[in-house]
Amino acid sequence: MDAFPRRSRLLPRRATGTAVLASLAFATSLLAQAAIDPNVAPRAAALEREGERPMAIDLLGRYLATAPDDGSAWLQLGRFYLSDARDWHLAGHRGDPDGLLYLDFAATAFEQSVRLSVDSGVVFRGYAEVERGMILLESVGWAVALAGRGHNTGPAMPAYIVELGSNLLSSCPAGGVLLTGNDLESLSVWYGSLESPTLDIIFVRPDRYATDSLYRRRMAEAMGVDPALPVQRALAVVALRRRLCLSPGADTAAAPALAWVPYRLVRLSGPPEATAGALSVTELIKASRGPASPWVTDVREVYDRAAAHNLLLCSSLLLLYGDTPPAACSP
Repeated sequence: MDAFPRRSRLLPRRATGTAVLASLAFATSLLAQAAIDPNVAPRAAALEREGERPMAIDLLGRYLATAPDDGSAWLQLGRFYLSDARDWHLAGHRGDPDGLLYLDFAATAFEQSVRLSVDSGVVFRGYAEVERGMILLESVGWAVALAGRGHNTGPAMPAYIVELGSNLLSSCPAGGVLLTGNDLESLSVWYGSLESPTLDIIFVRPDRYATDSLYRRRMAEAMGVDPALPVQRALAVVALRRRLCLSPGADTAAAPALAWVPYRLVRLSGPPEATAGALSVTELIKASRGPASPWVTDVREVYDRAAAHNLLLCSSLLLLYGDTPPAACSP
């Protein structure tokens, strides 16, 4: 498809994003000029589902210019820009603006939702930071990108999300390749690895490997395989030298046909071996006793999926499950 029509669609979006964010310093320094309309964010979401994301962004931009204290609208705007950044990867890393600018827009919007105490704001701000890390990885490679990260490169994640990441990493043997299956698992591992920077574990999103040429080239380089190989064959080659670890949410369609063995939260491409650290769900238990959050439920579901493959978790996570064990652990 010709690049010029795409560019013509993107330029108004850049102008909208710049206008919304540039007005932020002025608008948020004043009292809200209009009442919050709880219907605006759902209307924008409906437009996006109909394929009208630029129109949805424009709607939110105009609304937030007069009602800057609507945290849900800021969150929705940030999600749209995050989707734009991901679409930029799928479009071959072409288009104006580029992925980093979209992520700047997304991060600013998410920060406003955090300021307004929207529960999901911090997590989505973390998603934007992970996406920024992926662009760095595509630019300089796995080792340099990982070494260049720091604790000050993004917001502090809820402790139970970091705990999940640490548990997933500690379930994978040193030198292994951890295959994650969704945004939450990837986020938890990204931040969990900041707490355990010495672990020699490569974490990979198989879906991204299959669809993003730059990501595939850099991760193939890190794993020592030919980037021309499709994801399943590439991982089969890696399994000859490194232990593969399937997270609870990993897509088994991308995994090679191997004898997968459950161990802690993952399934291993071979017999279990000792790993560093012990599983802990202390932070998740504490969060479960606090104010209700959908993210606590989503993290709990990761452990539930792991227990479906490893029944030993039913007893080791007894404090977490209490009177509500997952179906796999029910008598």
